[in-house]
Amino acid sequence: MYTYMRNDTPDDWGLKKLQEKILEIAVYVDKFCEENGIQYCLMGGSALGAIRHGGFIPWDDDLDFFMTPDNYEKFVKAFEEKGNKEKFFLEPFGHFDNMVTLGKVRAKNTTYIEESLVDYQISHNVYLDIFILHTCPNNTIQRRHQYVWAKYVVAKAQSVRDLSRYGLGLRTALRVLKCFPRLFLVKHGLKQVYKYRNKKSNLYCNYLGKARYKRGTYKKEWFEKNKRVSFENVTLNVPIGVEDFLSERFGDYMKIPDIEQIRREQHAGVWDTEKDYKEYLTKEPTLPAKYVI
Repeated sequence: MYTYMRNDTPDDWGLKKLQEKILEIAVYVDKFCEENGIQYCLMGGSALGAIRHGGFIPWDDDLDFFMTPDNYEKFVKAFEEKGNKEKFFLEPFGHFDNMVTLGKVRAKNTTYIEESLVDYQISHNVYLDIFILHTCPNNTIQRRHQYVWAKYVVAKAQSVRDLSRYGLGLRTALRVLKCFPRLFLVKHGLKQVYKYRNKKSNLYCNYLGKARYKRGTYKKEWFEKNKRVSFENVTLNVPIGVEDFLSERFGDYMKIPDIEQIRREQHAGVWDTEKDYKEYLTKEPTLPAKYVI
């Protein structure tokens, strides 16, 4: 029944068909990276799933890769030149209107509609996320400065989404932020995140992700090399220090979260691995599709 997913595991969350399509993208990107000398590794919940579950976390509806800025730029260039554009397309990292978008490799002729983004003129296809693993300064004050600017950029992106899932205090702050001009200080914020790219440091960070300060700061030595691990029916890369990374990011990463936390982590409202999202949308998106790298 499945090519990439294990056939002998339960489908209690009804997501295995979606996970199969996401893993199809991942297998393609993994092979493409190997052929083109590009380094990546699984990150966040995807690395956690590999270690704790031997593949997807059963309720997970996405997959995340880490790349350094150099490797990401190499990937973009290589994909533009020789990527399989009949089946996939690359949605680049950058800022779209007033929200920063992650790099994504999407599968054509599929559907993955997030409720908070349904009104935006973006592609709503099944995707693989690519997060940038940034160099983080050893100096604590500089590191805090980088973190604050990164979280400003993240908050500016969150301010245009559905705010109902946030607490009252955060909803109020985001509504105020939404009143600012669309790209107010976003470019400056991104410069502060990237400014240590070529500096000597012992640290990496993912401050543009969900993790708070400490849980988003990692030792470079954990990422010096990769190792292959089983992920469903295939193998993918994780950092050599994956256990240390997971402990820093999640604490007791073998503990299963409660049901409410699980539901907060899920993204897709509507998905279909065989039909294009345009068959599902009932109204025209309201924003122009424009990416600025």
